[in-house]
Amino acid sequence: MWKLNKIEARNLCAFREIDYTLNQGVTTLIFGDNRDNESQRSNGSGKSALLECIAIGITGSPLRKIKNEEIINDAADECYVRLEFFNSSCNEVFAVERELYRKGASVVHCSIERDGKLVDTDEAVQHSVDAYTKYILEKLGITRDELFNNFILSKHRYEDFLSCSDKDKKEIINRFSNGIVVDEAIERVCQDMEPIADELKAVELDFASLEGRTQMLIEQIDKEENGKEERNRNKAERIRGIEQTIAEKRESLRMLGVQIDANADVLVVLDTADKEVQLFEHSEESLEVCLNGIEMLLKPFGKLTDWNNVLKTKTDELTQVQSEQVALFDEVADVDVKVKQQQTVCDKLKSEHTEFMTTATAKSESYKKQLADLEKEMQEANQLCTSLLEKRRTHSSAIELLKNKIAGAITCPKCQFEFVASDSSFDVTQGEKELERLQIEAEQTTQKRTETEKTIVFIEQDQKEIQQASRQLNTDNSDWLAKVDNAEKELQTLNFKLESLQRKGKQLTEKIATIQKEIENTRRKMFDQAFEIIDSATASRKREIKILREDMAAAESSIETLYTTIGEINNSSPDEVIQSLRESLKEVRSRSAQTLKNKEVVQQRLNRLQEQEQRFAQFRTYLANTKIEALATITNEFLENIGSDLRIRFSGYTVLKTGKVREKISISILRDGIDCGSFGKLSAGESCRINLATILAMQKLVNSNCEGEKGLDLIVLDEILEAVDEQGLANMFEALNKLNISALVVSHGNTSEAYPNTLVIRKENGKSRIV
Repeated sequence: MWKLNKIEARNLCAFREIDYTLNQGVTTLIFGDNRDNESQRSNGSGKSALLECIAIGITGSPLRKIKNEEIINDAADECYVRLEFFNSSCNEVFAVERELYRKGASVVHCSIERDGKLVDTDEAVQHSVDAYTKYILEKLGITRDELFNNFILSKHRYEDFLSCSDKDKKEIINRFSNGIVVDEAIERVCQDMEPIADELKAVELDFASLEGRTQMLIEQIDKEENGKEERNRNKAERIRGIEQTIAEKRESLRMLGVQIDANADVLVVLDTADKEVQLFEHSEESLEVCLNGIEMLLKPFGKLTDWNNVLKTKTDELTQVQSEQVALFDEVADVDVKVKQQQTVCDKLKSEHTEFMTTATAKSESYKKQLADLEKEMQEANQLCTSLLEKRRTHSSAIELLKNKIAGAITCPKCQFEFVASDSSFDVTQGEKELERLQIEAEQTTQKRTETEKTIVFIEQDQKEIQQASRQLNTDNSDWLAKVDNAEKELQTLNFKLESLQRKGKQLTEKIATIQKEIENTRRKMFDQAFEIIDSATASRKREIKILREDMAAAESSIETLYTTIGEINNSSPDEVIQSLRESLKEVRSRSAQTLKNKEVVQQRLNRLQEQEQRFAQFRTYLANTKIEALATITNEFLENIGSDLRIRFSGYTVLKTGKVREKISISILRDGIDCGSFGKLSAGESCRINLATILAMQKLVNSNCEGEKGLDLIVLDEILEAVDEQGLANMFEALNKLNISALVVSHGNTSEAYPNTLVIRKENGKSRIV
């Protein structure tokens, strides 16, 4: 099986260059980071461009419904894509290179490496771009439809299997079951049946003619044998009676012819009506105009359903939804204006806050410097105050000591000399001078200390003022932050409201598309019914014409027999007439018996072919039912692996009330084994779970149906699982990883941050890149 190993690209969408090697056997989530637009951080980042590389590389055309040149980067005139596939079974590397140009044809190149050596033959060389695309798909072993419905799934192209029409379901199953081959056999059987059916028709007419002649001969014999009185009449009267019967038969023939012509005219009318209905079907006329025209055409043949009422109901619903959409668009426009205005307010507040912060930062630095200087002055003042206090204490001790000594001084009566008895060396006069000096210094010290304490008070006041100013700056900053935060919250609320309205708008758009599709289906159903009425009326008229022609053949044979009888009456006796009639009856019965045998032989040949056709049809049904059963089994296994309580039941046939079995793929959803209705009743998240299970089952069937070692081990999901919640996605990815499936899933972040296998695509300045 082929694995996509590497993706390379240049100038594709917003990417200048891509070089990405896939992680094999795991599910990789692709996240977007659009830094050019904060209102849509995930959208517009270029996530889908990686998937476009795969689609363009394989098919030459993008996933989205755009022209090829629109995928080219706006700043370039060409883009380049290269995909590298690896197949371990045959040890081959298969590379596909495509170049797309704005002007000029695209260029494709394929190369093969087998057993590590480049194949230098023309094995991978093709004569045209289309031939290369066909070769690439054949090399991988899948078709284009299978690629976009089972491997690369995008909302731009994906139509889930469960919601598609019964015809599409049968076509998909037919591809899996090789029912197409059986269809070819059925077509050949039908071709063989055509000449035998014509032969049977001719034999039936011949038999009807002989039966008419037999009946007339029996009537004539009865008349001849039982009509003695008629026998006695002259020949002329008898002949006149027979001629009267012939005239009646001719009148009957004319009436039958008129009836055939009338039915033929009706067939012409029906054919004309069929063509008129086809013209209506292919026209651009409204459903109401078509319905009125068809009703007039088919009024003699059958009655249509009251599609006008059906259409009115759907149209009224569509009008209501469209009115809601218009009102919603007005509200979106109003909210969008408010978002832009609030964004302007936020930007202005942020700008003013930035200016405030610049000024506040400068002031804060200045305050810090002033506080540091004041702290230094405070320390110096405190040190000085402490030093002065110590000095004052020293002076006080010295003063107290001198006072005590002077107080104990003794005056000599003779010479008046003062001395201290305890310290003969102490000079009282000098001590008094020293005391005076110390008292002066102590007073100066006290005064200086008082001044220093005042200085400390002033410094503390300055500190408080500066600290108060600093706190005010912080308060002002908090106020600014609150303003900005409130503005951003208001912007976030408006953005949320805008996104909510946009989601609702998207839902309304989808609802409108659904109703429009239902209206379109109503149109299809109306035409289906019209063609059914025409086909039924046509078949009825053809059967009536067949019966009338058989009656004409019988009448013509009767006339021929009557003419023969007239001749025998003219030329023979009554007994000879009876004998001749009996001989003619015997001959006609013999021919009729032989014709009946021939009819039975032809009928048997036709029956054998019809039985063969029926067997082929039954075999095709068997093949389809086998694949349907496999699809249901694989789907339910995956649903069980992801912990879902839902199961799906497929049926290849439906039993009608009449007991007739009609081929139709019917689907039932089971919850815990109980039938819970149709697929359409499920929620979006539950539908996504079942769709993913069906996708994996379909992919497995596609790969198992591939020849040899072909097939593709890859699944790409672009916005297919958006309706699933975080836990549901976690269960899905866990199940995918257990199955060792290589998957790329575009995500908008509804997953756990702990998930290991992620890829982020970031867009900045108009350029996307893988980070």
